[in-house]
Amino acid sequence: MPRLLARFCWLSLTAVLIAPAGMSQTQVPTRTAPLFAFHSNFWVNLHQCLVHEALLNLGKPDRRLQSSAPLTAAGMDNKEGSVWKNAVAFYVTRFGARQELFDDEMVRINNSLAQQADDGSSLNAKDIPDAVAAVLRDAAPVYRKYWWAEHDRTNKNWIGSQLARVNELGAQIAAAMEKDLHEPWPAAPIRVDVCSYVPAIGHAYTTTDPAHTTFSSSTASLEGLSGFETLFHEASHSFADKMSDALFAECSAQKKNCGDLWHAILFYTPGVEVRRALPPDDQATFTPYAYKNGLYARGEWPKYRAVLEKDWQPYLDGKVDFASAIHSMAADLQ
Repeated sequence: MPRLLARFCWLSLTAVLIAPAGMSQTQVPTRTAPLFAFHSNFWVNLHQCLVHEALLNLGKPDRRLQSSAPLTAAGMDNKEGSVWKNAVAFYVTRFGARQELFDDEMVRINNSLAQQADDGSSLNAKDIPDAVAAVLRDAAPVYRKYWWAEHDRTNKNWIGSQLARVNELGAQIAAAMEKDLHEPWPAAPIRVDVCSYVPAIGHAYTTTDPAHTTFSSSTASLEGLSGFETLFHEASHSFADKMSDALFAECSAQKKNCGDLWHAILFYTPGVEVRRALPPDDQATFTPYAYKNGLYARGEWPKYRAVLEKDWQPYLDGKVDFASAIHSMAADLQ
């Protein structure tokens, strides 16, 4: 099964990993490279914004939407309005019926845009279809004039709000998740493009080869500790093959359809490890993302919650081994 899916923070906002409070130097994970490389990139933001505007233009309810109204700006003249309207119309036709996470062309476009200068000073159209590049170039002056400054400010504020926790606790959480999932964190820092709009379910998604996360800065569900936890959930998509392969093999051997249990594991695990890493006062008030946002109340997920709490939690607690936990989850899934 394919992996699911991700420079300004290399400057003053680079995440330098240090020992969490209370952890001795002998316990500190040995990784020296940062876990994440955060960016607020003009071109990625413009692309994601146009995808979002296209979905709004379609006029259909969609869980990917973050706003119920299209962008507007006082003082926009007819020419600028026409350019923006034409860009949105192009995106409606080209991308309106497509899913970014599962569409190879959209993955390539997002990855290529992430390689452009963060300030949007130029656009090298390698790996970007000519028609898409032309629309982005046309729309760029309008986006820069009316919305980019606020979006960039929001993105950088979100990044700044998370860096202290990443610096203090990230190495500990990453090391725990490597152990839990039986696979190492990617060698290179995971690029995180922070955007005002990310029109994906949950408003964050990760692609692989290379690992690349696109993450919304403007949705309430990704603020504070929920956003911090979600960084590690998204990251886990890039090093969960061994876990998912073992689970699917076990489910096949038991003739079970385990559905999205693999994905539920990737929500549950960082919730546990983030809680463990937090100071006591934060532990007392922390609710993991999947519980807080009702994921375990939807569809087949109540069944997943039952086996996660019964069989995966003892593994995370060191009471049973990996293979036994995988076997028991498959066996107990009703």
